Amino acid sequence: MFRHPDLAARSAKVFAILERKCAHAGIDAPDLASLENSPFREEIRQEWANMLAHQLPHLPPFEEFWSALGEVFAWLAGGAVVPLPSYPTRDVDATWTLPRSMSAWHATFPLEMIRFAGANRLKVEIDYQAEDGRWGPRVVEPYSLRRTRDGNLMLFVVNDRGQLRSYRLDRIRGVRPTSQPFIPRYIVEF
Repeated sequence: MFRHPDLAARSAKVFAILERKCAHAGIDAPDLASLENSPFREEIRQEWANMLAHQLPHLPPFEEFWSALGEVFAWLAGGAVVPLPSYPTRDVDATWTLPRSMSAWHATFPLEMIRFAGANRLKVEIDYQAEDGRWGPRVVEPYSLRRTRDGNLMLFVVNDRGQLRSYRLDRIRGVRPTSQPFIPRYIVEF
């Protein structure tokens, strides 16, 4: 959330909402120290999947979530987030923008799973058929969905060798989010 392009500058508003929600529940708004010193931390770690797996298609590992809390609370306190560069794209239609909410894409796979994974910094495995006919799974970090000037929708990623790549959506045959987190190298636009 704190790195999302639409929310990065809204930490004060997000914190105000957190305070109101906590006040409504009759509890103090948490801070990093209260969470780190909580006697319930181990119980939360043990029950992580039981508490949340039914709500999410794939759950980030607890330790990855916990290790990011320092950055989240620094952001909530008004600290600056280190800006990430935009994913370098070429031949894109600059007038097209990604819809901000779920959309009917008429794709042969659940595209919203890619958006979910990117927004939650989880790698995805895609089944892809290259232009030369090669077929196979690829584990990638999803960053952006763009439309090219010639009308193709492209998924922009970093592959498992750390290389920038783009994949045409009409050549993707399947998608599976993984539980493998990634640390973004670029702005995740989902």
